[in-house]
Amino acid sequence: MQGEMMCMVQSYSWPSQAFWRYFELQALRGVPFERPILEIGCGDGEFTSRLLEEIDEAIDINPRSVEKAKRAQPCIYRSVRCQDARQLHPDHEGYGTVYANCVMEHIPEVDSVLRACFQSLRHGGMLAITVPLMEMNEHLLLPWNWYARLRRGQLQHLNLLSIPEWRDKLTGLGFTGVQFRPYLYGPACRFWDSLDAFACIGSGRYNLSSAARILGRTLLSRSAKRAIQTTVTGWLERKRTINYGTDACAAAILAIKE
Repeated sequence: MQGEMMCMVQSYSWPSQAFWRYFELQALRGVPFERPILEIGCGDGEFTSRLLEEIDEAIDINPRSVEKAKRAQPCIYRSVRCQDARQLHPDHEGYGTVYANCVMEHIPEVDSVLRACFQSLRHGGMLAITVPLMEMNEHLLLPWNWYARLRRGQLQHLNLLSIPEWRDKLTGLGFTGVQFRPYLYGPACRFWDSLDAFACIGSGRYNLSSAARILGRTLLSRSAKRAIQTTVTGWLERKRTINYGTDACAAAILAIKE
């Protein structure tokens, strides 16, 4: 749907981000998010607002993101607070869903966070997360180990696991009925990396992606910005047809607490 791809392009400053998020959104469509819902790593809430109408509670480690989420219009969060996921304490009443979009791969001591997620869910509740997979290393722009290590560092991927490793980790914590919904495959991953590697040029927050965001806000007229977004959307729409194959590079994971 071109309308949805356009929304992603409008929301993100670099085409690779819009491209990845588009497929991520499709993977989460139709997931039964039962309330109350806790979102871990909500960011500014832009992505989740495309998926859900209301979130009961949300946390994020970045105070600026928390403030943006609170000011967003419409604000889908009933409660947002600045908190490290590693400080998550089980809720006595229990959540129907604990949700994290492209977050778990960045968290040190992720086992303790997943354990807290399990304890926070009521019986029959669901953990819903999206993560890149270890297999993405085989479908990057350059086929060399040093490049995969470089990209892993740039993207701050601390927990880059395979589907069997994620299944073992979650079942070991007590989750059952673990399901995987792959959403990004080899050819699309390579195309994504060909764009995203350039976005990461720079240091930390001071990279080309950030520069593009500032440029768009301060120097481009509304009509010029719209024309660029329309062109990029059409280009990504044509490229999304390359997302096929059996070599999954990212997946949505659904796990139940019985």
